[in-house]
Amino acid sequence: MVKELILYPDERINIASADVRHFDDELFTLIDDMKDTIESHNAEGLAAIQIAVPRSVVVVKDPQGNWQEFINPRVLKVKGKTTSLETSLYLPNIEEEIPRHEKISFVYQDRTGAQHSMSAEGKYGFLLQRKFDYTFGGTFANKLDKKNRKRVEKNLSISGAAGEFNANSTISKREYFKSMMSKLLFFEGLTLFSPLFDFTKETLSSMYKYDIFATIASLVLVVAYFAYAKYEASRVISCTGCQVVSFTAVAVKYLLIIVILFIGSYYLVNPNIG
Repeated sequence: MVKELILYPDERINIASADVRHFDDELFTLIDDMKDTIESHNAEGLAAIQIAVPRSVVVVKDPQGNWQEFINPRVLKVKGKTTSLETSLYLPNIEEEIPRHEKISFVYQDRTGAQHSMSAEGKYGFLLQRKFDYTFGGTFANKLDKKNRKRVEKNLSISGAAGEFNANSTISKREYFKSMMSKLLFFEGLTLFSPLFDFTKETLSSMYKYDIFATIASLVLVVAYFAYAKYEASRVISCTGCQVVSFTAVAVKYLLIIVILFIGSYYLVNPNIG
């Protein structure tokens, strides 16, 4: 089935794609839809996020015109530097010189989950680099300097597509919640070493108050993280179960850390214990 493409300035293109965990009929349907969409637009290939599905799947036609499917691709080695004159379905009527590697070596999985490795260079290598970039969020415009990004924005605006590129948008905003939790819990973890030092009762009391604050704040952030993750996922037309499983696992991990650290703090830092 032909799917609708994400077009500039739709910011969903900036969502980093989740790795595929289940190699099932849902994945096969996605791949078939991507092929139909590629044929419909006479394109060379697509990343799943280009049809609003945040999964690490890339489908392209190789130089011989054969279909190639790359699931969870990871570039391991690059060689040489050059530029490539490129276009993008996401950026209609835009053609730019983009810095690329002359050759890349990478690993990926096929639709059965089997691992493979290969190398690519030349025009085919540039195509794969461009599609792999989509899986991490953003477009080739993110590789341009500020001056040239503004020029592209202006050209798109003239054609009726007003918007702007966010060079830092390749990271999901969920990461900000995780960053705050990590900092709070890191300092809480440091207080667990207080028995190694001869702190006064007043100092221990201050530390324990911080630990209580960090615990409560982290619990609030876990809830906020989960709520925002569900909101972010809901913005994607074809949101998949793997996204829910992914951020649920992160929330559970932080909850366990919060509980373990607070138990440690209660018995090791609390001046009223021991």
